[in-house]
Amino acid sequence: MNRLTIVTLGTGGDVFLTRGVERALKEARRVVLRTQRHPMADALRAEGVTFETLDSLYDECEDFDTFNHAAAVRLLALCDEGPVCYAVSDAAFDTTVSTLQRLKPRDALVTVLPGVSHANRCLAMVEGAPASVRLYAAAEFEGARVSSGEALLLMELHSRECAGACKLSLMELLPDETAVTFFSGDERTGELESRAIPLYELDRQPAYDHLTAAYVPAVPMERRSRYDMDDLVQVMKRLRSPDGCPWDREQTYESLLTNLLEESYEYIQAVRDGDIEHMYDELGDVLLQVAFHAEIARQHGDFDILDVTSAICRKMIERHTHIFGTEHAATAGEVLDNWEALKRRQRGITTHAQAMENVSTGLSPLLRAVKVQNKAHKVGFDYPDAAGALGKVYEEADEVARCLHDGVDAEDELGDLLFSVASVCRLLGKNPDIALYGAIQKFISRFKNMENEINKSEKCFEHLTLSEMDVYWNAGK
Repeated sequence: MNRLTIVTLGTGGDVFLTRGVERALKEARRVVLRTQRHPMADALRAEGVTFETLDSLYDECEDFDTFNHAAAVRLLALCDEGPVCYAVSDAAFDTTVSTLQRLKPRDALVTVLPGVSHANRCLAMVEGAPASVRLYAAAEFEGARVSSGEALLLMELHSRECAGACKLSLMELLPDETAVTFFSGDERTGELESRAIPLYELDRQPAYDHLTAAYVPAVPMERRSRYDMDDLVQVMKRLRSPDGCPWDREQTYESLLTNLLEESYEYIQAVRDGDIEHMYDELGDVLLQVAFHAEIARQHGDFDILDVTSAICRKMIERHTHIFGTEHAATAGEVLDNWEALKRRQRGITTHAQAMENVSTGLSPLLRAVKVQNKAHKVGFDYPDAAGALGKVYEEADEVARCLHDGVDAEDELGDLLFSVASVCRLLGKNPDIALYGAIQKFISRFKNMENEINKSEKCFEHLTLSEMDVYWNAGK
């Protein structure tokens, strides 16, 4: 059986060596240091511990990924000859160690002895360091999900390029001038020093090596320039707290429904206008409504934001079986067919009428009409084209006119008229709600122009007939 013991030397001298690590080094038949450039090298020689290093691999390998793989392969080969004690500065963050763990045979026995880590040394030098700090190996930091509301310690900033990548990730959330603590050390003596620098200078320091690290403090919400979803959730908790905003505390699911609908239409308008700045602003308003409802639910014990995100992620995974499962879908149409079939199975729908009944009543009536009509379309019960549907609009309009002439209630016929208009919209590929929303906005804009023209003429609505208003209306078009 291959046996490998990985020990943590720390980044200083023997003062940071644990007794367990010291015993393992002295009792080992074969000791391998990751590098000769470690302050413990001379101390081990003085104690009579012989060792070999992996320094030759640094010259043979073109990058750290290649080196990590080559180091793991060599160590595993040495283990075939007998037990090996592999010494690194910090087993928890050493990338050769993680590569070893990934490549080792199933029957290999790997033991890791921790010690005083470089992170411990760095944090001990930070005045007022919080009890909770998130640690990252710099090479693994890019793309990590972090929050500027918690302190970070980035280890092994081994190159300017690595520091630059970390800086760009941090500057997505933090102001450029955020003060960070930069750690650098002497590889020979293990001495460590720190200094405060602005974040934008993280990749502008004289030198970088495995001792280089950076401590990034938590930044209060009021001082940040960028925010993430977690921040929004915290904002809502604060606003809904007993000492929060009186208006926000009073809101309920029902009271916010109008806001949710209005914000959605504001975003739709921004998209139709091609207004990118307002798109993200209005989409933020929509997201606020989601967080608002989730916070109300959390306080009532109904659900929370994690239930919301879990539900939608689970739904997207389940309904994209061609991505996360074994089904096949080469076109968008096949994707929708798979989706519809899955929904029917999940909801126990066995007939087309049931599928129509299952269309949410929470939708606007016009949009629900389109979705019901789409169900009928799937079985061929539909007009051949928009022109055919438009004929039905004329027919229903005549029915409304007959009701008006006969002095009877026209509500049913008006419903039929709107249903047929929705059908024309659908066959033209238009959303009736959006079309109507646009018409409303256009009406308001034209009315505003008419009103301005009337005011310029020093007249008022009360003194004008409808035909006189029409003159200003047409002028404003």
